[in-house]
Amino acid sequence: MLFNSIDFAVFLPIVFAIYGFACKWNLCLQNLFLVATSYLFYGW
Repeated sequence: MLFNSIDFAVFLPIVFAIYGFACKWNLCLQNLFLVATSYLFYGW
């Protein structure tokens, strides 16, 4: 997945929405979510 692709344009807002709503109170969960989505992005 490249930064200038349609896939990334869909992936990023979804990640921000989940990060903002689901991971609001737990810092450890926020960090784990960002690591998991980073691995997903680089693996794609």
